[in-house]
Amino acid sequence: MVRDETLHGETTGGVKGLHHVRPNAAGAAERSPMWLLMIVLLNIVPGLEKITVLNTFATSEECQSERNRIGFEMAAAYPYDRDFVIACRLNPKHSS
Repeated sequence: MVRDETLHGETTGGVKGLHHVRPNAAGAAERSPMWLLMIVLLNIVPGLEKITVLNTFATSEECQSERNRIGFEMAAAYPYDRDFVIACRLNPKHSS
């Protein structure tokens, strides 16, 4: 089963070195993306970023919904892999 949880700064040690896959095009002009949907690798994999942003969302609810969908699909596709977490995190550009 894939670990599926919301991360806080202490879990990831910050968000330095984030690798963005793609921005969320839907509503980008209307809303500022405050939430990051990310995958965090729990093991060191040469050549791969530890934290990769999969998408951005305006609300926590949108991010959590997509996190759940991806988490369930990953768990079904990789039932024995437990070396990554799918999580939502507040965009550091929007935190105070």
